[in-house]
Amino acid sequence: MPSGPFAHVCMVVRDLDTAIENWTKILRVLDPASLEERIVKYDEFSSGADAGMRWATFVNNGGTEIQFIQPSPGTPMGDRLEKVGEHVHHFCFATDDVPDAMEKLAAEGIQVLGGGKTYNDPDMTWQKWSWVGPKSSHGCLIEVASPYESRNDGKWHHAPGKFAYRGPGEHPSFAELVPPVAAA
Repeated sequence: MPSGPFAHVCMVVRDLDTAIENWTKILRVLDPASLEERIVKYDEFSSGADAGMRWATFVNNGGTEIQFIQPSPGTPMGDRLEKVGEHVHHFCFATDDVPDAMEKLAAEGIQVLGGGKTYNDPDMTWQKWSWVGPKSSHGCLIEVASPYESRNDGKWHHAPGKFAYRGPGEHPSFAELVPPVAAA
């Protein structure tokens, strides 16, 4: 499980097995801890218009995880892969209450896609997610998802109570954390 609410970075790839092989070599040199846990891998995602895609995640209990999606041809994500090639698809932040987080983000004027609609995976009914649009995040899609963890069995499990989004006024502002520099 990631060590904080910044859960993972997800890339769309043409060949999941090749991506795993290449990133294993990269992580062996740059972040060996990411190879200590078993990779979580699903050979068929069964939800929505992109059903049938394959995905895998390098589990990193001490930091942000790396995830890959190989979409099925003819699906919306498969069509995007053909159009733009392999790319970073999204960043993911985990929170215990996805609908509440989306409501608070919308109240702050952040672009929430689909009106903040929450989706879930029929095979992992605890898993909920929604999307922050790229207009507010300067070009990046952001997934807001339920917290999860791996138990070294190659699957995700619910990890409630790990993270919670706080709304406006619940976090100290930068000005409160960093004292102003005295004028010379």
